[in-house]
Amino acid sequence: MTHVLVTRPLEASRQLADQLEALGLFPIVMPLYTFSACESALDLNTAWSTGKARKLAVFTSPRAVQFGLSHIPRDISDDLEFAVVGSATRAKLESCGYPVHLQASTGFTSEDFLQMPELAVDAGEAVIFCAPGGREALANGLRDLGWSVGMAMVYERLGLRPETTQIDLISAAKHLLSVWTSISALKLAEEYLPGAVWTKILNAPALVISARIQHYLQQLGATRVELAVGPGNSELLQSIINRPQDGQ
Repeated sequence: MTHVLVTRPLEASRQLADQLEALGLFPIVMPLYTFSACESALDLNTAWSTGKARKLAVFTSPRAVQFGLSHIPRDISDDLEFAVVGSATRAKLESCGYPVHLQASTGFTSEDFLQMPELAVDAGEAVIFCAPGGREALANGLRDLGWSVGMAMVYERLGLRPETTQIDLISAAKHLLSVWTSISALKLAEEYLPGAVWTKILNAPALVISARIQHYLQQLGATRVELAVGPGNSELLQSIINRPQDGQ
């Protein structure tokens, strides 16, 4: 039986685990971080000027929507263009009653977002809602296009140490596949896991949602890193279904 190490945040991991079990696979649910609100150093009352320049609010994840919307002053929201990175972020924003003015027609990365032609004209003021330590490529890309950029770091990741049961399951797995949706999770796994367990993960097949994560894993020494067809649980599940089952 193939054991699938799922490292998404807990709710998403549990949803994927239920689907994997229905296929006869054995999920190991091991979220490596959770989320908490934090106070942004950026004053959103003054982040956008009162002038006529375009005003962009960029949400980079469903968590950015969850923790960021309440920081936007009500008297400013009607003047904003709401932009999202990825379909899941769009769904979260729309479920909160806000329109989405800008989203890349394809893809779900910062690089895909920056390719939108609408960003290359009439650059104005952009605020990116994110967590500390992320989305620098997005910020720099917008600056290169002429935007004034502020970073509203409205939530943070809190690391979760793996439990003994999870570590034991990884150690005992004969056929292991790990699933990664963020570099943050990889860094925490390398820090928290015993060396032998981390080495086993690097030597086993891995499924990732972006070329950036793929490259990062390969730099760590992994050689069997496959790209999923998309970032959501449904795409991850389809990619797992379609891959060879490691000699079984």
